[in-house]
Amino acid sequence: MNQKEFDAIYPKKLKPLQHDVLDMWLQGKSEEAIAKSIKLNDSSGVRYHISNICELFGFKNEPGERFRQRDQLIPLFAKYKPELVSDKLKETCGIYPDNPEKVKVYYVERDCEDKCYDKILEKGALIRIKAPQKMGKTLLVDKILDRASQEGYKTAILSFEEADSEVLGDYRKLLQWLCVTLGDLLELENKLGEYWDDTLGGINHNVTKYLERYLFTNFSQPLVLVLEKVDLVFEQATFNLDFCRLLRAWNVAATRNDRRGAIWQKIRLIVVHATEVYSSLDINSSPLAGVGLTVPLPDFTPEKLQQLARQYRHNWLSTEEIQQLMKMFGGYPYLVQTAFAYLQTPQSSVTKLLEISPTEQSPFINHLRELLGKLKLCPELANVYREVVTQNQPLMLETHQTFKLESMGLVRVAHNDCLPRCDLYRQYFSVRL
Repeated sequence: MNQKEFDAIYPKKLKPLQHDVLDMWLQGKSEEAIAKSIKLNDSSGVRYHISNICELFGFKNEPGERFRQRDQLIPLFAKYKPELVSDKLKETCGIYPDNPEKVKVYYVERDCEDKCYDKILEKGALIRIKAPQKMGKTLLVDKILDRASQEGYKTAILSFEEADSEVLGDYRKLLQWLCVTLGDLLELENKLGEYWDDTLGGINHNVTKYLERYLFTNFSQPLVLVLEKVDLVFEQATFNLDFCRLLRAWNVAATRNDRRGAIWQKIRLIVVHATEVYSSLDINSSPLAGVGLTVPLPDFTPEKLQQLARQYRHNWLSTEEIQQLMKMFGGYPYLVQTAFAYLQTPQSSVTKLLEISPTEQSPFINHLRELLGKLKLCPELANVYREVVTQNQPLMLETHQTFKLESMGLVRVAHNDCLPRCDLYRQYFSVRL
């Protein structure tokens, strides 16, 4: 419904009593309080009035639904008459008056996720969640941890983003930091001095010994350990392969039927990393190739886009508008989520969104500028990508170029050819490059 259609209904077609009921309901008052205010015997009369108001705006329940249609009034009035809607109700549809930049994120499951829920229950499981930034990796981890908690497992999340640059640049300091930080998460005393001995082995040996003989030795139930932002370790050319060997060794240890195997079988590892780092790595040394269950998160399909639109209560979007959004944003979760949040703001429209998206007024401008900055750090990729976005047909690139552009989330690969991932990227980068 556009502004003109809305204005033709509100307030012109509402009866005075309907007007009063709607105003109080949009302020978050209960049915009982509204009934008392307008001197009705019970709340059923309030429900009757709200149902009739919904019909005026074209909202009806599907068979078997109750009160669902009234929820669609909230984003509609938050968009065209925001002063009538309470801040609490605005937050239910993702509008935060005290923090306009905050975006409510809804979740849509993808087909790959059931495998994760099953895998985490296996002894010694290792799950690798890899995707470009803002594809929903953190949301998926939260879902897996929920499943693990239901089974009574312990959980711990360790993010390498919390390590400072001095630690990240020194492999010995980094793994000692990992040991101490993990101990804190497990509420165990720091005993690194008792177990770490550089004269008896390398860094990998010492950290494994500390985990096996101290941190993990007395677990009665499985522990799900999430390692986040592992791409920060992959960027360290002097030791990234050593770190990958460490993770491989832990995974192999869990397959053995001995004392060490019993320890590692209780540990379920989730390794989370963005793939943008691959743009600076050798394609032939892709980190952790072949280890554990690999989960590359796909873009949303048109069906998933429709499902997400319903969660945002954008039922007013036509089939043509959904297709336009799919073409512009390509099912990229971050772009789609941000687009739907933008459409909840006053005076927004699909037409305006499509018009400003590739410009400096874009809701995605920080994301676009960040990608542009990464491309300019690699002139070869920037030149190749310029060809991709300015041609009107798919291009076959060198294998390493395809690999790196896809890892950065900039292209879709169809057979051997590359295309811009979405029309937003085609429009924006064809001008900037």
